[in-house]
Amino acid sequence: MNFSASFSNCCGDKMSEEIPLFERKATGLVREIGPFGLMTITMSYAIGGGINFLSVKNGALYPGSHVGLAFFLAGIPVMLVALCYALLAIMMPRSGGSYIFISRLVSPIWGFLASWVSFLGGWLLIGIIAYYDVFFWGTMLWCIGAAFHNDALTGLGVWLMAPENSLWLGIIFLIIAFIVASLRIGIVVRIIQALWIIPVIGSLMIITTYGINWGLAAINPAKFKAIWDSVMGSGSYDEVMNTALAHGFDPATYTAFSWDATWSVASYAAIWAYGSPATPPTAVAGEVAIPTKTQLIGTFLGTVFIALYYVTVSTAMYAACDPFIRAYTFCYLNGYWSEWVITPQVTPSLPLFAGVLTGNLGLAAFYAASAAIWLWNDIPPFFLYLTRFIFAWAFDRMFPAFLTKVHPTLRSPIYANALVFILSVIACVMCWNWFIYGIFTLLDNVACFGWIFPDMIVAIAAIVAPMARPDIYKETPLAEWKVGPIPLIMLIAIPAFFGMSLFVWMVVATFSVGPTPDLLLTVGWMTIGLIIFAAYWYRNQRKGIPVAEIFKSLPPA
Repeated sequence: MNFSASFSNCCGDKMSEEIPLFERKATGLVREIGPFGLMTITMSYAIGGGINFLSVKNGALYPGSHVGLAFFLAGIPVMLVALCYALLAIMMPRSGGSYIFISRLVSPIWGFLASWVSFLGGWLLIGIIAYYDVFFWGTMLWCIGAAFHNDALTGLGVWLMAPENSLWLGIIFLIIAFIVASLRIGIVVRIIQALWIIPVIGSLMIITTYGINWGLAAINPAKFKAIWDSVMGSGSYDEVMNTALAHGFDPATYTAFSWDATWSVASYAAIWAYGSPATPPTAVAGEVAIPTKTQLIGTFLGTVFIALYYVTVSTAMYAACDPFIRAYTFCYLNGYWSEWVITPQVTPSLPLFAGVLTGNLGLAAFYAASAAIWLWNDIPPFFLYLTRFIFAWAFDRMFPAFLTKVHPTLRSPIYANALVFILSVIACVMCWNWFIYGIFTLLDNVACFGWIFPDMIVAIAAIVAPMARPDIYKETPLAEWKVGPIPLIMLIAIPAFFGMSLFVWMVVATFSVGPTPDLLLTVGWMTIGLIIFAAYWYRNQRKGIPVAEIFKSLPPA
């Protein structure tokens, strides 16, 4: 070996000792999540406003839509890509999820960019969810007050739905979520599990209620009318129907099946309601105790349960309440409910109609409470995946180093939690009087793109995994899972990619051509991500850190 080579090797060894490849020698996170805990994270993240609000709203927005079928169509690629996430988390059990998978299997820039886009949708939605959740609690209190003829409680329910009260209560919800998310991961999971039980019971009861009343409105409209009037006021049923009919509502048109309308629901409400349920459970993959068992049960099976619930409950709801449910929502969406004298103006939702069908407003209040808990329980999983993205970026030296700080006792990325909290409060404030929706009219579509765009890239990562990193792949159980000579992960990932690509295309197609605020937000955020990535790559190279080597290695556990 010549002198220059010896000198270079010596300096290289010295440099590697002085500047570690990663920001920390170990994550400082702990592996405490089991299969049931991961499943509750998956389900709690997804089930909330999408199914409880949008399943009702879109039946009136898209005449002829079969909402249950729409959730089924969207659920197929969602379940396939969830299995891709689970398999990749078995192969690479590190916190950071899709960022780690894509940056190590596809390219570093795509890994950062995909997770950066998902990050935008995440912190915006935390604030929106906190603000929105107050409406469910208002509905619950209204139902309790009506059940017991307590004007104070009904008045409190209406008061809660006022925009200014939704704002400060939403911020309180975010403070509670921040405190919870900052605890040790085992405690966080137990809190999510405890809260998960109540809405699961409520959801099963809602399905049962709709199932018992399957076909009631169509087969025995007089009975349906009697039940509705007994709860909402004598003459309420006719008032709702006559108002809708007077403004152009045609029951035959709204209930006649249409493929176009069904696909429209699938490409917006359904795919939005799923919201990439595999993202949070794989983002905390570095804190999972037994990766193979836990990821297959928690991530994949949890997603299957979500799809089964969405399809079953939305199908049963319309079977029990059509066409009245569309007439009621038609009046709500167009502001015609201001003409009602008898009927209370209660926001149409999945638990509302189930509660009325029971004829018991006390039970209706429990249904509303279960929906409210589902929605609040979305927030801790959001914190988990957003903070792990931040932590993983910083761990790879592509984000400020202090964000890798882990509390020595709580073992939680405390500064990353604080950043997510600040951003979510900003989003909540922007919801006040729906200000944010006044500017970004397609904000939900922006958030949806932020979720499913990374899913499409994750599917690509799963396709190339056996070839891109055979050194890692062959050391995992995935190497033994084949159909003939073809790796199982590839057979799953190919249809997952085409399915998610279809939905990405449908969501992108909703953006108007031209410099609209929504398009500018999306493009601007992606541009900021590219600038951050390029700046840190250049900065690290100037410091003598072999950046390319970072992305050839798995981060230490």
